[in-house]
Amino acid sequence: MKITRKAVLVGLMALTGTLAAWAADPSGDPAAMIAALVAKPPQELSELEAIVGSLHRDPAKWEDAIGPLHRISPGPGVARAGVELAIDFFHEDPREVSDPSLGHWDLDFVAGRGACRQLLAARFPKMRELRVDGHRVLRFGDFYYSDLGADGGFRLSWYEREPLFAIPLRSPGETAKLVKALAAIANAGFSRQAVVAHLGALTRDPAWNTDVLHTETWDLTYAPAGAAKPERLVIYFKRPLPSRDLLPKLGIRKPEVRAHDSHLQSRSIFDQAKRLSLEAGYPFPTVRGYALDLGVDPHGLIETKAWFAGSPIWSAGGAQIISLEVFSPRH
Repeated sequence: MKITRKAVLVGLMALTGTLAAWAADPSGDPAAMIAALVAKPPQELSELEAIVGSLHRDPAKWEDAIGPLHRISPGPGVARAGVELAIDFFHEDPREVSDPSLGHWDLDFVAGRGACRQLLAARFPKMRELRVDGHRVLRFGDFYYSDLGADGGFRLSWYEREPLFAIPLRSPGETAKLVKALAAIANAGFSRQAVVAHLGALTRDPAWNTDVLHTETWDLTYAPAGAAKPERLVIYFKRPLPSRDLLPKLGIRKPEVRAHDSHLQSRSIFDQAKRLSLEAGYPFPTVRGYALDLGVDPHGLIETKAWFAGSPIWSAGGAQIISLEVFSPRH
């Protein structure tokens, strides 16, 4: 669908008018609710309820306190609402959190399909079509739209973190190319020159004094901005990277997986052949004087009967890397 500049302007004018109408009378009109959701995506439960109606969360009930919440007809025009809450279970008692943050929500509307599409296209002209379990889903920014039935109903979803189904698949050739690039950067001492040569140009983020590079399947942060050598380099893989090809290229001879954070929830690679690096002073693998924290997906790991530094040890066979943090022990 080609969106012209004129259509965008018309849509924005409609959005402005709809917002004003919603502010005057939040009566449950789907277009007005969509306009409010798009104008300022709710980050907390109270903000969502102000638009779609009360979800009647009772923090005294454990199932309500932690969520997810599933409600039928919370307000006029909304047939169903499904809301996942974002609560830090290690530092918060869910029963004492009166207005929790949101991780994801689905809203099913009974009508207003055309108006919703118009508002979304006006706000996010670069729509992307996805296929999820055989169904057509349209992505508009951080919103996901899908038709429901033939009577004008539709679903609008929002995610605090980009869902895996929205991230493009990486071909075996693309994976091999990325592994080769990461190995070359490591062998070059993680220099800025090597990062740019093998991954692409960096962009300054003045708010954090870092340089960044964003792609569809991974995000990179380089700190400090403009430095020839980094104090810290982090890559988050939105699609996990198989470890089997990369680890040997980093000189990790006997990889295993351990937990290392204070709550023993994170999983990272360590080298049984060199448990403690004298260069880093940490049980992390090292390359060219830099320590490597290779975070892996905890799902599917096979626990062994061994322990290391107070943590169980899992086999690294088949481990999927979700992050690569490179830091200089000297800083």
